[in-house]
Amino acid sequence: MSESFEPDTVNVAGLDKLLKALKAKPPNARVGILGPKDARKEGEVGNADIGAAHEYGDPGRGLPQRSFLRIPLADNLQKAMESEGAFSEEELKEVLRSGSVMAWLKKVAVLAEGVVREAFDLEGPGWPEWSDPDYENNTGKILQDTQQLRESIISEVKEP
Repeated sequence: MSESFEPDTVNVAGLDKLLKALKAKPPNARVGILGPKDARKEGEVGNADIGAAHEYGDPGRGLPQRSFLRIPLADNLQKAMESEGAFSEEELKEVLRSGSVMAWLKKVAVLAEGVVREAFDLEGPGWPEWSDPDYENNTGKILQDTQQLRESIISEVKEP
């Protein structure tokens, strides 16, 4: 007597949602000095200009590079995501359940903001001291005299 083969039923609803999410144009996440957070007092240079000068350095103004975005995010975002469980089975199941990465990406963007704030708290990865010995800094910490630059860092996640 030979056994007959009967296939099991497979539920592919989660796979269908994943395929739909993968085919869709992904949301856009940005972290930095965005929109209204650029503003300072009228007539002053904006936070975005000040941030760019420090992020990349400005030899013409005697400013060395003090990366608070690119280097800290490249060095620490992955670790922050892992330590906060962004790649946990439960998080990834939720992405599958919802059929969207929006909620997950918003969590990642908030983690990225935290990585940037930590760079300010730790004074970057090796930020050079001020070259002007007469500069008076209220906090004693580099790039945190008024907190305006640090507080201008936000994130946004938008649908395409």
